Amino acid sequence: MEPLVTALYIIAGIFTALFVIRLGLMLLGFDHDAGSGFDAVHAGDVGHAVTAHDVSEAAQFKMFSIQTILVTLMLGSWVALACIDFFKLGHMPSIAIGAAVGFVSGVGVSYAMFSMRKLEADYTVRDFKAEGLRGTCYLRIPEAGQGHGQVQLNIGDRQRIFDAVSDGPAIDSFKPVVVMARVDEKTLRVCETQ
Repeated sequence: MEPLVTALYIIAGIFTALFVIRLGLMLLGFDHDAGSGFDAVHAGDVGHAVTAHDVSEAAQFKMFSIQTILVTLMLGSWVALACIDFFKLGHMPSIAIGAAVGFVSGVGVSYAMFSMRKLEADYTVRDFKAEGLRGTCYLRIPEAGQGHGQVQLNIGDRQRIFDAVSDGPAIDSFKPVVVMARVDEKTLRVCETQ
């Protein structure tokens, strides 16, 4: 076997194995950036306020990423080998075709990841007046300073669930509550009402 063909088999084998490992990690949830170089957007409660900054941060097109490099070298090597072994092309045309196919495939993977990332949104409800809203205790809320529970509120014709803390005594599940204030984007301070 020629040294160039041996080198292509080694490159193709190594980068195929790395690609499979990375794909397995992505499917198991251990690799959040999916090869595109940015952090996953945290999904919170369903809502409406996604800012342009959130979308631009989440959907940055990354031309050179680990996933792009893996795909480029893996497919480029296999295509070059196919050109040499099956189509009986010379070494230089085979490497050129392999490099072109690998590059186009790598860019395609980057663009696919970019397109999927644009679909993702942060569903945190940000712009609403919480004070005075009435709802129901969804998950028991411990007394003040003892931890979080959850409440269910109707906002914009949809039911939303928020983390909640009590202003005083503990609040049992399914008791009516009123919102006193927002602690942060996902947490409300509530008290029991009649």
